Amino acid sequence: WRSHPGNQFNKDQGGPSNRPQNQRPSLYERTTKLEETLAQFMKISMSNPKSTESTIKSLEIQVGQLAKQIDENSSRSFGANSEKNPKEECKAVMTRSKRKTMVEDE
Repeated sequence: WRSHPGNQFNKDQGGPSNRPQNQRPSLYERTTKLEETLAQFMKISMSNPKSTESTIKSLEIQVGQLAKQIDENSSRSFGANSEKNPKEECKAVMTRSKRKTMVEDE
């Protein structure tokens, strides 16, 4: 792909566009590109721990809130806790599938 002769953007600029196709980039160009890439990587790498730190702090707060709620609710019994039949007169048992099972007297 060649730029149009009327296009002034690529005219007289140093860099890859003025090089013949078979010529490799100079050591300076490759080093500059590598330094730019490394700088971008370092910037991203340095911002990640800050983001991770704030996420961990938020999770610690949420776990603390959950622990407090569980502690407050532990004084009350959960609705799922079962009790023995106080009169021991159970005649039928209802399963999750809504199937009744009759208990025979001994």
